Amino acid sequence: VLCIGGPAVLAWGTNWLAAGLAVATIASYLWVYTPLKQKTLWCTHVGAVPGALPPLIGWAAAEGHLGALGWILFAILFAWQIPHFMAIAWTYRDDYATARMPMLPVVDKKGDRVVRHSTLFTWLLVIFSLLPVFMSYCTWAYGSCALLAGVYFAVRAHAFSYEDRRQRAARQLFFASIFYLPFVLAALVLDRWLLA
Repeated sequence: VLCIGGPAVLAWGTNWLAAGLAVATIASYLWVYTPLKQKTLWCTHVGAVPGALPPLIGWAAAEGHLGALGWILFAILFAWQIPHFMAIAWTYRDDYATARMPMLPVVDKKGDRVVRHSTLFTWLLVIFSLLPVFMSYCTWAYGSCALLAGVYFAVRAHAFSYEDRRQRAARQLFFASIFYLPFVLAALVLDRWLLA
């Protein structure tokens, strides 16, 4: 019901672009990402696409087009999901293995590839989060918050590389991800609001 009602409300209340993006989000989640969870370790990366589309839906609903800041928010959410879900999947890798879900932490028993993916996407996240400053959408007040939170997140991702404390580091990386996203997005909203 919601999969039909949500896009219908968007089409009626905003525009067809927002409704189309909502349909794409639902379809890619249900018919691409969900089946891939049982088939490939790349499911997390594929699933990060529908997970990152909501800011574009909101941008399209508000503006009627896809602006640069909307795409930056998409990139931030896409990159954030990889270390976030790598930390979860590492912590619960035995459960994923029992469920026959070939998540990267299940396939990569030692964890080196998990660490590389987590670290790479955390540093990409730092770069993406600073783009609003360099593109003059925000001030360095936001940029300072994003940089400090990003470096903290990256430090937690780097700590994940120590094999002897990887389990504990995975939990710390997860909690860093939970802190990071609302903090940075709140700083972005506050900065934009103060600029208006």
